[in-house]
Amino acid sequence: MSGITKAKMAESGLYAHTTAYSLVLGAIIVLVPLYILSLGYSPAGLGLIIAGQGVFQVGLRLFGGILSDRLGERWVMQCALAAMACGSFALAFSESVFWMIFAQALFGGSRSIYWVAAQSYGTRIDEDRPAAIMGRFFGFGSAGSIIGNGGAAVVAATFGFETGFMLVAIISIASMIVVAITPKIPNPSQRTLKEILSPVPKVFLKKAIVLPAILAFGTSLQMGVMGSIGAALFEEFGFLDKDAAITFGMIAMDKYGFLMSTHAIGSVIAGFTFAKFITKAGQQITYALTMGGNGVLLLSIVFVGDIFLIATLMMFTLGLAFNSGRVFNSSLTAMASLPEQRGVFMAVVGIYWALGVFIGPFVFGPLAELTSLSISISVVGILMLIAAVMTPVLFRITIPTKNSVD
Repeated sequence: MSGITKAKMAESGLYAHTTAYSLVLGAIIVLVPLYILSLGYSPAGLGLIIAGQGVFQVGLRLFGGILSDRLGERWVMQCALAAMACGSFALAFSESVFWMIFAQALFGGSRSIYWVAAQSYGTRIDEDRPAAIMGRFFGFGSAGSIIGNGGAAVVAATFGFETGFMLVAIISIASMIVVAITPKIPNPSQRTLKEILSPVPKVFLKKAIVLPAILAFGTSLQMGVMGSIGAALFEEFGFLDKDAAITFGMIAMDKYGFLMSTHAIGSVIAGFTFAKFITKAGQQITYALTMGGNGVLLLSIVFVGDIFLIATLMMFTLGLAFNSGRVFNSSLTAMASLPEQRGVFMAVVGIYWALGVFIGPFVFGPLAELTSLSISISVVGILMLIAAVMTPVLFRITIPTKNSVD
């Protein structure tokens, strides 16, 4: 097999299995909060259960990067898919709090190691165009999320949660086969575990990590909040009432699933247009618009999102900002690291992503219980606006002057 053919197969395989994985994840993002709310839990209970994902995510992000560098990305991605299947089976057959938290922990562990491995694999396919590959990678992933969000909403409303979780498990198992047939990309350096771990403390201290770390944390915090107490806010708006479901003949779709699908559609567009946008706008403007856009949109949903059409438009635009953050933080991390250390660098930045996923429901769920859903989500929006205002300072202290004009 020629190098060009192998690269094309690797890139095509990457897009295929990330579409499938994102479909599974998109379904889980819709099914789990709706399932928990259907069992009568409060916003605080909802947030704390979903925060179970963050328990493994924070610890395993680095572990996933180490395994990617040491054993190869494909093996790690298959383990991630197996965890998704096991967690889905657990939810399909049990309503106990223990199994719900256990399943969330598996989902969190899966997400922590899959994205690190997949991004490491993708950025090593062609070192000359990591931003383009990552843009398409997240674009295809968001396409899978659209199907997963919308499909889960239809299945849950039409057939029930058990069927939805069973389908997720089956797709996860099938996706393991897709990963298995993608070509292996040799690691340029076969290093020992000690050699892999040795640069980690220095990576945390590198100035170049600050920008992608803040971007990763802010972007995931937005999704962590909207994927947990965001569902409770939309329930407060009346979007989850049975008589509010969107119907297509015999098929019904709840409005939360529809809104999450529009979020994913925005993510698709961002994924495929990001490289061109950043070339024209430059890094600083893109960074500020991404962080500030997330903040403004969260505040907009709180204050005018009770009108369904406006909520739909806001969620679509929030998807643009969300995926721009994902692609940008990956490309910034790739630029800051050598190919043989890419997995560890991705993992370190991924820890900040995992913190956002954990802190979102764990902190802002109980805060919503103590104050209100509107106040809790508004606090997140304000924090992101503050980060956007600080963009010039962040670029000045982390990137050399000759690059800051970009």
